[in-house]
Amino acid sequence: MTEKQIQNAILRAFGTRSDMRLWRANAGGAQFGKRFVRFGVKGQADLTGVMLPGGRRIEIEVKAPTGRQSREQRDFQAMIEKFNGVYILARSVADVAAVIPERP
Repeated sequence: MTEKQIQNAILRAFGTRSDMRLWRANAGGAQFGKRFVRFGVKGQADLTGVMLPGGRRIEIEVKAPTGRQSREQRDFQAMIEKFNGVYILARSVADVAAVIPERP
């Protein structure tokens, strides 16, 4: 499966749960006339959201079977975990299911 296919499968499996909100987080840049605008945070995960109880932050970095995290992605992971967020490096829906508890 491609990263995009894995991402879509994760969003289908977890995006409709009543105890969490999960959405795609884009990072990059765009040219607007002569002006170049960057958006997002360098190294941020592909999917982001919050889950109950307590509105805990969740970040999911999606990788194809042979994909590797960049240094910036590892730094972003460390920051999320430092603040008690949940960071998942996912190559499948099963990787996310192994960390996120069953629906209440």
